[in-house]
Amino acid sequence: MLIKEFEANTLKDCLQRVREALGPDAVILETRKIRKGGLLGMGARDMVKVVAATGITVKSDSNPNRQTHRETVSHAKKEEVVKKPAAPAAARNLYKNSAGTSQYASNTALLERDHDDILTPAREEISDGEALLAGLRATVEMQEPKKSLIPDFKIGERISSIETALHAMTETIGSLRREQREVHERTVSAVVSVVEPALNQRNGIEEESSFFPELSDELLRSGITPELVKDLIAQLPDTRAWKENARTPLATSAIRDMLARSMPLSGPIRLIPGSLKAAALIGPTGVGKTTTIAKLAAHYALIEKKKVALLTMDTYRIAAVEQLKTYSQIMGIPVAVAYNYAELMPAMEKYADYDLLLIDTAGRSQKNIMQVGELKGLLDALECETHLVVSASYKTEDMLECVRRFAAARVDRLIFSKLDETNRLGNLYNVLHETSIPCSYLTTGQKVPEDLEQATAQRIISQILM
Repeated sequence: MLIKEFEANTLKDCLQRVREALGPDAVILETRKIRKGGLLGMGARDMVKVVAATGITVKSDSNPNRQTHRETVSHAKKEEVVKKPAAPAAARNLYKNSAGTSQYASNTALLERDHDDILTPAREEISDGEALLAGLRATVEMQEPKKSLIPDFKIGERISSIETALHAMTETIGSLRREQREVHERTVSAVVSVVEPALNQRNGIEEESSFFPELSDELLRSGITPELVKDLIAQLPDTRAWKENARTPLATSAIRDMLARSMPLSGPIRLIPGSLKAAALIGPTGVGKTTTIAKLAAHYALIEKKKVALLTMDTYRIAAVEQLKTYSQIMGIPVAVAYNYAELMPAMEKYADYDLLLIDTAGRSQKNIMQVGELKGLLDALECETHLVVSASYKTEDMLECVRRFAAARVDRLIFSKLDETNRLGNLYNVLHETSIPCSYLTTGQKVPEDLEQATAQRIISQILM
């Protein structure tokens, strides 16, 4: 005897597969609907499963008063009652948190339903087999002559073979049921191990942020990205030990300290006694490079009393050379103009005994890769310190793009200009935190040299938390 299972989307397709595999003499032992596919019971589709066998022969009886094999089996199946066991306690409590409340009630119900879906088909198949055996025995009793003392050995052999096959099928189904339950439990454990830490972390951040909604809103209004705001709030110490009226001031002070410690700053241009220090200002057009060079020259020449010279390569912009020459005449410092690379080295040698050489470069669009490549060749030839000038009125995305593009030419320091054109400086913190390039100077207007100051954390933070 051969017993096989067939699955298809419809009963018609299943029966067609039975006929193709077992022939027209196949006996249908069981027909039922199943759900297959998906994850954790979700996304599964309905299918039909048929259990059929060959090698089973049942004598027909023309007496209409006797029950047929199919009626006997159906009657046995109706009377068989299988109680579904309750889901294990470990499965029901799988998602319980430390507070004893279930964060995943809907998922637990789904897991228990999937657990029953795995066990129920196996119970039904065992019940169907037992009903079949009962039906066959009843049929044999009806077909045997009541007064005959001659046993039918062929029928006994058939019943014995069916009992053996039923026993083997029961063991196979039990083994499959255990394997499916183990796979199911491993899948659930893997999902919980991945999802639960992330949910706990998110809930912790949201819970901590809810203590200081005003502080979080102020950081967001300053222009700091939501991700950095969450990170800052999450790093606050345990506020439950603080008095209620002192929590917000202490939290604000802690945020200021975290901002200051995570903000890279370089300080001013450091001169080297007895040697020339060269510093070039680079950046896109319109950010105030020439005015910033004039402020730096005035500071070091008039306040620091250092020997300062100017070198400009901004020969593309109209009146750019004349503007720098005007500044040099007012301050009494020399200025040189280099129209090509061949004039760079002679200018460097000319001012070799000076303390500081400030180099003004032509404004270049960060989107023009060719111009940025030319600038890289210039800086490599000069071997100077580079300061990228970026307008504080830029959005964070524009600032980051500018830094990334000019980084191909080399960016050693950042100078944020035009602080007078914006009220909040959260975007400055975003860029410093993201790029880790230190900031050297801030410019706050057009006055030379007054509107230039060394970058400090306190200055930037004062514009973030007002």
